[in-house]
Amino acid sequence: MSDQDIRNRLVRKMLRKRIIGNHKKQIDTIVNMCLPSHEQGRGRDLLEAMTTDPDAPVETYGGGHRQNVRLVSADAAVDYLKANGGDVPFGFD
Repeated sequence: MSDQDIRNRLVRKMLRKRIIGNHKKQIDTIVNMCLPSHEQGRGRDLLEAMTTDPDAPVETYGGGHRQNVRLVSADAAVDYLKANGGDVPFGFD
């Protein structure tokens, strides 16, 4: 699986689960529910990198050691998936 495929999969799952606004999840939780075990290390690195990428719709939320993330907005996630060849979940397009 390519890096972009992993990114798309993470954003798609976060959008489907509506991890937006006050709804947030820890990085490990998202990676574990999206990816098989052999891809989870790479997925964690990519998700952490996406939080600092201005073009990615993912942001960190809160402080401390928990590393919570969420989507900036549903529209930004849909635009990101369309621009990067991802699958937009039903009901968001």
